[in-house]
Amino acid sequence: MKEKVESFPQDPAFEYAFERVPEDKRKNLLSLTVVLAGFPIALSNFIIGGMVASQLPFAKAMLALIVGNLVLMAVVIFMGMLASKEGLSSTFLSRNAFGKIGSYIFSVLLFLSALTWISMNGDIFSRLVNSLFSWWPIPIPLTAAIVVFLWLLSAMRGYKGLALMSNIGVPAAILLSIFGVVFVAFSEGGLSNVVNYVPETSLTFTAATAAIVGGWIYGATITADVTRFAKRKTHVVIAGIIAFSIGCLGFQIAGAIVAISTGETDFIQAMIQSGLGFVAFITAVFCLWTTEDKEIYTGSLALQNIIKETKLHGKVKHKHTATIVATAAAIFAAGGIFAYIMPIIQFLSILIPPIPGIIIAEGFFIKKSKNESWINKTALFAWIIGGVLSYISLKTNFFISPLVGLLSAGIFYILFEKIKNNNSSSVIVTEDKVG
Repeated sequence: MKEKVESFPQDPAFEYAFERVPEDKRKNLLSLTVVLAGFPIALSNFIIGGMVASQLPFAKAMLALIVGNLVLMAVVIFMGMLASKEGLSSTFLSRNAFGKIGSYIFSVLLFLSALTWISMNGDIFSRLVNSLFSWWPIPIPLTAAIVVFLWLLSAMRGYKGLALMSNIGVPAAILLSIFGVVFVAFSEGGLSNVVNYVPETSLTFTAATAAIVGGWIYGATITADVTRFAKRKTHVVIAGIIAFSIGCLGFQIAGAIVAISTGETDFIQAMIQSGLGFVAFITAVFCLWTTEDKEIYTGSLALQNIIKETKLHGKVKHKHTATIVATAAAIFAAGGIFAYIMPIIQFLSILIPPIPGIIIAEGFFIKKSKNESWINKTALFAWIIGGVLSYISLKTNFFISPLVGLLSAGIFYILFEKIKNNNSSSVIVTEDKVG
């Protein structure tokens, strides 16, 4: 028996948080690609690329970036195909594996992740403004809060708002970044030194790929909130490859080239030191806005999933939940969360990767939705095992810890579900014989 469906979520004002995205609201390949590219086009990718390249020989650094991004693209594509088929957000999609209440785990983690990254980037940008413009009269905490509320302007308008900002910000960020890389790299003597670079300090290949995957596994997972608008699965594959090849891999390579050329792992700071302060500022504006409005958007969808089973029954419009997310993030940003961020990020990087592994395992291998159940214990057990193995992998420097968590959780989920289904079948056969 299917769950009774209320009429209100069909209203676009709820951003289809609880229902399939209608076929007439699906987007074409170009729109999907541009909006999806807005996720990985972020300042953090410059830093990740710079960090990896500064501690590995150039060829090995490029291999690590390629391997890490292939893992991320796989997550984007598999999660995206499920989201496109079901037409559901990532958190509501998790109900198929975890059940109604079980999906709250994923929702809470995504909500916390959104708050963490939004507030951190608000704090970083406010400090950039303060360093570039000595005349800026507003204190850093208040500037950070203002910036977060600016990102809210496009996020609260749903997919249309994201698309509008991405159509402006994505091309601008790409062009400005190319200009910055060419100017900075060649002003330091060209690319010959880059190709022949030998680092003074070393980083293991495992640690490098773990940093790449761990830094963006959250972003890759939540892209399902946009790919649910895809008309075809092939659009998800094409858009996912293009978006992450340019926005994630491309920006990381740019950060790597600049880091080796200048010795500065922060691309924006390298541009400022090269006399491109204004260009750096505009680049930061577009890179951050096209990413952070989507994190407010996905945080809002996660919050809507949480309140769906409360007395509110989900009857809170998207613009209101998005405002709640932005307000909380603005408070954290104003409080200087940047100083306490690393333990939170490491904690989330262990707990989040097993969840898409379980969702993918359910969608492609088990195919017995638990969205009518309150909680699916096999999913919880698989998630715990995946998180523990991911932590062990991280501490022992074995393989790629986020990938260990994702794969192990998915494999154990399939195993547990097969055992559970076989036991259920045995009980039914026994009862038939007795009867």
